[in-house]
Amino acid sequence: MIRTLFLTLTLAGLALADDTKALEADARARVDALKLAAKEKDSEPRAQAIASCGEVAHPLTAAAIAPFLGDPVDDVRLQAAKALGRMAGLAEAAKALHAGLKANEAKTKVLAEVFTAMGDVNSYSSVAVCRDWINGRMSKRDTSDQTSINYAIACLGALKFKASVTALIDLGKKNIVANGARGGHGMRWRSDVRFNRALQQLTAESFEDIDSWDDWWKKSAGKFNEDMTVR
Repeated sequence: MIRTLFLTLTLAGLALADDTKALEADARARVDALKLAAKEKDSEPRAQAIASCGEVAHPLTAAAIAPFLGDPVDDVRLQAAKALGRMAGLAEAAKALHAGLKANEAKTKVLAEVFTAMGDVNSYSSVAVCRDWINGRMSKRDTSDQTSINYAIACLGALKFKASVTALIDLGKKNIVANGARGGHGMRWRSDVRFNRALQQLTAESFEDIDSWDDWWKKSAGKFNEDMTVR
C-alpha cells in the first residue's frame, strides 16, 4: 500500500511538472507573438496579442504586458489592464498594475480599468497601494483628485482582505479630519458615500457613519479569516 501511494504521488508530481512546462511554453509562445506585434504600426495587432497573453496567467506574460500600460494608444493601455485583470492571484500581474497607476493618472478611463483589474487580481499587496493612493490625495482639498480617489476606494472594496476593511475605516476617519464636517455634497461627503459602499461590499453589513463601522469592526474582526470568509 505504501509503495502504491508513493507511485501515485510520484506520477502526480511528474504530471504537475509536465503541466508547468507546458504552461511556460505556451506563455513564451504568446510573449514572442506580442514582441512581433509590437513592431507593427497599427495598434490592433498589439491589442490582440496582449489579449492573447492575458489568457495565460504566468509571470512571463504579465511582464510582457506591463510596458503596454504606457502605450501611445489608450485602447492598447485598456487592453493591457484588462488582460492583467484576468490573471487572478498572480503577484506579477498586481505588480504590473501598480506600476501602471502613475502613468495613467491623467487618463480617467484607463485609470478606472487599472483599478478594476487590481480588484480582479485580488492581491494582498494592492491593499497598501490603494491605501497610499487615497491617503496622499485626500487632504489636498482638490476636487480634481476625487475621481481617482473614488476608483481606489472601489478597488479596496473589491480586495477581499481584512486589511481592506481596516484601511477603509482608517481612511474614512482621516477624511473627517482632513475635509471637516462640512455637510452638503462636498469632497468629504462624496468620499463618505464610497467608503460606506466599499465596506458594505466587503462585509455585507450596513452602517450610517464611519464611527459605527469602527465600533463594529473592533468587535467583529476576530470573526473573519484574512480573506474575509467567516470563521
